[in-house]
This record gives sequence, structure tokens and C-alpha cells, in this order.
Amino acid sequence: MTHMRTGSTHLLGFHTLVILLACAVVLAAPAAAQAQDAVPVPVAPAAGVELQYDIPLQPWLVPTVLDLKTQFADGLSAEFNGIAEDQTGEDLTALVEAGRELGDSTVHMRAAVRAIGELDVTFGIEGISRMIPAESAIRDTLFDFVVWHEFSSTPARGMMMRFERLVNRMTAGGDAAAGFSAELAADREHLEQAVTRGNLGRIAELSPGIIETSVQIDAVCGTVAAGARELSALIDSLSVDSAELLVDRWAEASRAAAHAGEPAQRTGPALESMSDVLRILVELGGLLDVAETSVDALSAAPDADGTLYIPWTVMKNDWELAHDLRERVLGGSAGQTAKGEHDDEYVGHAATQQTKARIGALLVHQVDANAILAERAVEHTSTSVAEAVDTVEEFYLDRAGYSDGLKDKRKAKVFQEVDGKLRENLELGSAKISIKSARAALALGRAYDARGAGSEIDALHNYMNAWLHCLNAGAAAQRSTGAALSR
Repeated sequence: MTHMRTGSTHLLGFHTLVILLACAVVLAAPAAAQAQDAVPVPVAPAAGVELQYDIPLQPWLVPTVLDLKTQFADGLSAEFNGIAEDQTGEDLTALVEAGRELGDSTVHMRAAVRAIGELDVTFGIEGISRMIPAESAIRDTLFDFVVWHEFSSTPARGMMMRFERLVNRMTAGGDAAAGFSAELAADREHLEQAVTRGNLGRIAELSPGIIETSVQIDAVCGTVAAGARELSALIDSLSVDSAELLVDRWAEASRAAAHAGEPAQRTGPALESMSDVLRILVELGGLLDVAETSVDALSAAPDADGTLYIPWTVMKNDWELAHDLRERVLGGSAGQTAKGEHDDEYVGHAATQQTKARIGALLVHQVDANAILAERAVEHTSTSVAEAVDTVEEFYLDRAGYSDGLKDKRKAKVFQEVDGKLRENLELGSAKISIKSARAALALGRAYDARGAGSEIDALHNYMNAWLHCLNAGAAAQRSTGAALSR
């Protein structure tokens, strides 16, 4: 009895299959396969309905495949944990401390400006201090209006207004940085807890907010640093010819402004490094979820017939996982990607070459596991197609009245008639094409497998194709017997 299971896919009809097989082919790589014939692209099952045919995995086969996939998942998890534990703390701490330092620096600057204002009788920056006269300019209030007195030869008023704006901008920036620093410190604590617990989902959840807050700290520090340079130059101008009592206070204000610009020197590199680490953690976390899905599929309880049936998407997901790992984390076939090149896709900047080498070496476990699965699929489905051919042929022979006692001339006529009917059975023809393509894809996968490191993606892709061809072949074989027997 045909095994039926609910899956995420169903097989496309024969006529669609014929069209796709005729229109789309993957050419065998000259150096990768002995046979260089075109291998048809298999039709992937569509989502949402029941499979007509599925591939049983015998109990003796499952432990070996499961062990290989577990080795891959465990190895990837170990690399994830290593990056999370070793590379997240230092940069986050640098950003938190930079925000705090900027907040403290602008408090110092506010105090320095206030100290200058203590020696002046005119009003100054609201909320901070009164302000001294700048050369010939005296600013005072008269009936609630600001009245300026200055000589036309001296741009004192403009200098004082710039001074006010810069002081206000920097103190506001310091307040904002202190707030962002407090937020980031809280997120850092939550991240440390998630890393300790190996909570990949929580790490992925926290990462965007951490990056956003870090970007804000860096932006504020950069803005304040630019203002600090401008303010320091302005203080140099304003302090010229100052009264002796103000010299030291102007110097203190200049030092405070310079100190407020220092955190920006650290936030940029820390933000870049930390963002790279979080991006690779999010990527590896997602890939690890996929790897564990495959492990879960192989760990499931067998069906009532004692065999295990896995979704075909296990093969698809394993191939896509290897592809994404190679392209986004390891850096493509060359093993590395220059900073800025495809930077929206590549996230492996934070990984050391040793880490990348260890991750790349894990792919062989996936290749070995899926080679076993593909071989089982081709072996089982080849038998199923052969049995379907036998069944249909025997049915046609029976209907044509064949028996061993027929005369040779009659036998020849019956054989000719049966041969014609076998050729007219399009479903049976589709099954034969698909299983032949499955064997070719398996051979091509083995050829890539034999190449070793760097060919894992191609090997996995062909093993997936072999599995898909088997699904199409098995379903077509079942339809061929049903169509023949219903006539």
C-alpha cells in the first residue's frame, strides 16, 4: 500500500513536468562529473498539500544521518557561543562608557561656563550662566528686550551668539548621551544573560535595539566633537585680552570642551566592531535554527510501519543553509570578502580566520548526511519505478491475452502491442526520465563531494535534486499504474 503523509508540498502534474524538463537544465561541470550530459532541473513540490509519494528511511540508516547532522549543529552552536561570549562585551562597554564620559564632560563644561559667568554682571545663557562682555559688546535687558552695544569694527555679537548655540548644543548632547548610555547598559546586561543561557531568539530580539542605541551614542558623540572643536577655537578668540581673573577660567572651559570631544574617537571603531559581531550572531542564530530543524526531523518517531519519513525541505534547507553560510559568513568561494564589497549581504567581518575555518570544516557533516539520504532515495525509488514498469507491463500483457502457450508469431504481435502501450503511458515515461535524472544528479553530487572543501554547496544542491527527482519519479510511477489499471 502506498504510504501517504501530510507534508508541506505536492508534486506537479506530468505536463508541467515535461515542459520544465524541456526548458530548464543544469549542465554538469566538466571537471566535476564523468558524464557531461545535461541533468534536468527537478520540479519542486508546491506548498500546502499531501505528498503522493515519499521516501522511507529505514531504522538502521537514521542514527548515522542523525549523528552527522547533530555534529554539524553542535559545532555551529559552539562557534556561535564562542563569538557571543568573547566578542560582545568589550565594544559594548566602550560605547556605554563613552556615553557616560560625554555626559560627565558636558557637566564639567557647564560648570566651567558658569564659573566664567560668576565674574560678569550681564545675563548669559539661560539655565547655565550669565555671560561676560565680549570686547566692546555689552548685552543687557531693557524693558525685556536685549540691547546690544558694540563697535561696528568688532563682530562681537555674532561671536557671542555662536558661543551660546555651541554651549547649548553640547550640553544637550551630553544629556542625551548619558540617557542612551543608561539604555545601552541595561541592554548589555540582558544580552549577557541571553548569551549565558544560549537564548538565540533573545539575542536576535535585542540586537537591533542595541545597534540603534549604539548608533545614537556615536552620532551624539560625533556631533559634540564637531561642536567641541568649533567651541575651542571660539574660546581662544573670546579669551584674548581677558581680565587676569578670567584667564584660568577660560582655560578650564577650553579644556572641558576638548575633553567633550574625546569620546567620539572611540565610539566609531567600537560601533563598527560591535555591529559586525551582532550581525554575525543574528545570521548564525538563524542558520543554527535551520540546522536544528533538520536534527529534529531525523529525531522524530517513526511511522506505524517502522520507517521514518522526513519533509523534502530538509534537503532544501540544508543546501540553502550551506549556501548562506558560505556567502554571508565565510565569504564565498574565496573564503573572504573585502570590507564594503556586498556589505549588505556579507556579515563575516567579525569572525576570525580560525573561526571561519572551523565553521567551513563543519559542512562535510551535512554533505555526508545528505549523500546517504540521496543514495537511499535513488535506491528505493529505482526499485519503485522498476516495480511499476513490471506491473504495467504485466497488466498490458494480460489484457492482450499473452500466455506461454502462444505461437511465436502471436507472441511477437502481443509484444509489439504491449510495447506500444508502454510507450503511450506518459506517466511511466515521466517516471523513467525522473529516476534517470535522479541517478545523474546523485552521480554529480558524488563528483562534487570528491572534490572536497569548497564544493560542499554544489554537492548538497545535487543531492537535493536527486531527492526531488525521486519524488517526481515515485509519484509518476504510482500514477502510471493507476492509469493503466483503471482502463
